[in-house]
Amino acid sequence: MRQPVESSSRLPLTLMFLDDWALVSVYGLDAIKYLQTQLTLDITQIKKNQHYLTAHCNSSGKMWSNLRIFYFINNIAYIIRKEIIEIQLNEIKKYSLFSKVDFVYDNQFLLGLSGMQAKQTLENLFTIVPNINTPVVQYNTTTAILWFENPIERFLIVTNKTTGNILQNKLLNKASFANSDQWLALDIEAGIPVINIQSTGKFIPQATNLHMLGAISFGKGCYIGQEVIARAKYLGINKNRLYWLAGKSNCLPEISDSLEIKTTKYWKVIGKILASVKLDNNTIWVQAVMNKEISPNSILRIKHDENSCLMIQPIHYYI
Repeated sequence: MRQPVESSSRLPLTLMFLDDWALVSVYGLDAIKYLQTQLTLDITQIKKNQHYLTAHCNSSGKMWSNLRIFYFINNIAYIIRKEIIEIQLNEIKKYSLFSKVDFVYDNQFLLGLSGMQAKQTLENLFTIVPNINTPVVQYNTTTAILWFENPIERFLIVTNKTTGNILQNKLLNKASFANSDQWLALDIEAGIPVINIQSTGKFIPQATNLHMLGAISFGKGCYIGQEVIARAKYLGINKNRLYWLAGKSNCLPEISDSLEIKTTKYWKVIGKILASVKLDNNTIWVQAVMNKEISPNSILRIKHDENSCLMIQPIHYYI
């Protein structure tokens, strides 16, 4: 059941159970070399104290998924929406027959922590806490903590179930508890694209602003989908971008629902929904891919919901 969520400006100290996300670990001598041929980021340049966005695309340059990639203990790992793991793993393993690489869906506990005094709370629980200079820290051999700046300071904790339960018990009566929808709302507000089963294989990375988030290297060697992605950059053929919208609706819209823009004579389909959440004040937030030339003051609605009304919100990296 979907739970109402808070905006970042009103979020109390909150522990989020990120059951809609999962961790995949990549093992083997050829892990870096193989990932370099599959992902949009220059994997040879990633650092052990940093996390990155990247995309895994098909030969047409359309994303199977975007991934949050980093070192977990001694191996490369990435966080992905749980519902598309099977599709993504099948695709990324296709060319691995002659490579020493293995992809393992790790049964890790994923938690988010944000809100009032989140950093101070984490410092009372761990001896090392990540920050802007060191966005990833490893704590013993079971836990990694990732730091995020936007839309407010927040932390993603990757750990085992035992440690996760200990953290939960220590925060009883000190923090609010929430499900994945709250983290999803923070991602929407931060302009981080969310790819689910309905949108996998539908969009090139630039249509979801991944080039603005440092997720694409245009100087690395060949990888799946590179030709289309490079052409979109150098020929300017990408006509879309990612938006954050807020407003009202009769009901929470579904992923892949169409959005319409009001013109002088009629309503015109202008984009597709990637994600949506309902706030505790009944406001609807929507993440959508739409034409990048539309006016920021445009009036939008959800198709087949004449009473809905959505307005474009500013994203920190695209104002």
